[in-house]
Amino acid sequence: MQEISECGGSFQELDQMRHFLGMLECLETVKVGVVDADNNSKLLRANLLSLPKLSSECNIQFI
Repeated sequence: MQEISECGGSFQELDQMRHFLGMLECLETVKVGVVDADNNSKLLRANLLSLPKLSSECNIQFI
């Protein structure tokens, strides 16, 4: 399980998530705490859910 807290959707954060999801084939759960400072949480969630995942078992949860 990977847990990310206070994710705001910056380019660096999305790049890190792309790396985690694309490289860790044993990853089953990613919990993401979303910071809604700019009311972009829907866009951030959509961006995260659209990233390719190496693990077919991987589930992204928003906390």
